[in-house]
Amino acid sequence: MNHPNISDIYKTLNILCVEDDKNVLEVYKSLFSLMFKKVYFATNGIEGFECFKKEPVDIILTDYMMPQCNGLEMSKKIRAVDESIPIVMVTALESIEMLRDAIDVHITSFLRKPFTSATLFSTFNLAVKSVIVDRCILREQKEKIIYSDYQESLTFTKEKIITKNDILESEKLFDFRCEVVYNPRDTLSGDSYLIRKISEDEYFVFLVDGMGKGISASVSAMLCSSFVNYYINQQLQKQNSFSLSGLLEELLQFIAPNLLEYEVISANFLYLNKKREELQYAMFSMPPILYISDSNDICKLKSNNTPLAAYSSKFTINSLCISKLSKMLIYSDGLNENSLKKSDKPYASHLKADFTTATNSKELQELYEEKIDTQEDDITYIFMTKI
Repeated sequence: MNHPNISDIYKTLNILCVEDDKNVLEVYKSLFSLMFKKVYFATNGIEGFECFKKEPVDIILTDYMMPQCNGLEMSKKIRAVDESIPIVMVTALESIEMLRDAIDVHITSFLRKPFTSATLFSTFNLAVKSVIVDRCILREQKEKIIYSDYQESLTFTKEKIITKNDILESEKLFDFRCEVVYNPRDTLSGDSYLIRKISEDEYFVFLVDGMGKGISASVSAMLCSSFVNYYINQQLQKQNSFSLSGLLEELLQFIAPNLLEYEVISANFLYLNKKREELQYAMFSMPPILYISDSNDICKLKSNNTPLAAYSSKFTINSLCISKLSKMLIYSDGLNENSLKKSDKPYASHLKADFTTATNSKELQELYEEKIDTQEDDITYIFMTKI
């Protein structure tokens, strides 16, 4: 970035001139009105301090000897509020005691009376260097933040495009009301999910959690979701029968070379078939799925695979009869690992009971929020209730 020259910086600064001599104030006005963005005037230290508090002042030029409140007393008050604003003090005194006090107050520069315009500008150039540096650094930081926020916003928009939910409007999956809570902690989310309709009797549910935070986790999650979407779309176009094992075989081949050496991904792959009343599942190091049967027994489906990694080559698929299911909760670890209020224990210690009590996702979310202080990670869960 090209830094502006000092005259350009002056035009962005506001100066406060504190002087009890009206003739000197007129000189300041003629000198500074075209040089600075805005010029403020005060005739004593009390007025000067009040102006400093009210207006956006960037640099202060003050006389030392003034009635009611001198320049040094005013500077002490200003330093209690702002430790870094440049203060240039004009004085004819050379008192050692005054200089010591001025040093204690961190007066930036001194101008000895009488002074010339050349001396004044030379002193200003030294005094405002810190302002120039701070402003340039802040501007660069702001530009970087704006650019970073813009890129994150684009990425999040892309995440929402990749996330497919074929029951978004009806929230109905077979005989189940299916609600999704998707609350990324940051703009870039390591969580992603899919609910895809394969046929009238088949649905596929996918939930992925890229380990870690930020861009790397988000990219990994989106890679997985994108591939799963691509695979399902290809099968639908070709009118092929859906195969969970076929999806996993191709995904492993695709994802392995795209992961970092020590990177891992947790994910749930769930294939629901209404005709067979069956749920096929492959869970890769995900929290257990909670479900309740018609007998009101609460059960868990535990992970049957290690996390996805660059070296992954094998997988296990198990099945569950869904005919007697009344409720099910599929979630990423951001839900159960969040710390409780005034406790080191995780929310997992309450999740089972709250899931049993809640009749829908809103009630579960309210129970969850009652027990935690702040959300510590991305939270995604799918709450299914038999209609």
